[in-house]
Amino acid sequence: MAATPESSLEDPLRSFVRRSVLELGSGTGAVGLMAATLGADVVVTDLEELQDLLKMNINMNKHLVTGSVQAKGGRNRRLSFSTRLYTDGRLHIL
Repeated sequence: MAATPESSLEDPLRSFVRRSVLELGSGTGAVGLMAATLGADVVVTDLEELQDLLKMNINMNKHLVTGSVQAKGGRNRRLSFSTRLYTDGRLHIL
């Protein structure tokens, strides 16, 4: 079966479905939000000063999200890789 332009575009997009994504230094969270709209379960992280911006952007775009997205981080918050942050305990994309 020959690949069509449609099938070659669909495969990369479907590769995010049910994947666990951790975005470090997310800034506005745009990359993580895009992954979440494609079906990934995403944790976006950044400094305390950017937490309000991240949460606002998540809230403004939640109607587009087909996976999940949450903001974590801050000065007094350490991300622990021994903690199960993800649905199946594995990190797929960093």
